[in-house]
Amino acid sequence: MDDRKNKVFETYNIIARWFAENRPKVLKEKSYLDKLIDITGKDASVLDLGCGTGMPIMGYLLEQGLHVTGVDASYRMLEIARENLPSAAFIQADMRALSLNRTFDAIIAWHSFFHLPSADQPAMFNVFRDHLNKNGVLLFTSGNEYGEAWGENGGEHLFHASLDKDQYQSVLEANGFRVLKYQEDDPECNATVWLAQLTR
Repeated sequence: MDDRKNKVFETYNIIARWFAENRPKVLKEKSYLDKLIDITGKDASVLDLGCGTGMPIMGYLLEQGLHVTGVDASYRMLEIARENLPSAAFIQADMRALSLNRTFDAIIAWHSFFHLPSADQPAMFNVFRDHLNKNGVLLFTSGNEYGEAWGENGGEHLFHASLDKDQYQSVLEANGFRVLKYQEDDPECNATVWLAQLTR
């Protein structure tokens, strides 16, 4: 299981088609995406980390006129994403090793960042910061307490991990982020959501 913890994308390679068929099509994330757009404007550049099949989040942002680049470590998920959004830009990469030498107005890591082992999560905030413009916006989901958990999707075990609220708050502040909104267990989207802005 240790390898599955460090390479969750390999599990997504196995369940990609199942995920595409079973992932809810309803845009439960809409209120947060609209908040992000209100801050960045509709001509913004967005990096979608862990974009999966591109639907529905990337599809919605592209419809709104934003310029979105999708990143995922699962080649099978990206195959489906390219079918869904043939004119969109996609990059296959592990977010932990990301170095694109460009910056964006916003980064989204919705239900993706929390697949990283808790030991790997603090360093990701350096990656977020290095890929954001000043005043750039970060939107991500997490657990609401420190720990690790296994779920089952498509008959495969899927790893999740989280820091606790104070740890996220601390690492955000250490990397120059100001928290704009924190919503624990939002019933509308079944997620704990962070919205933060880079201040330097």
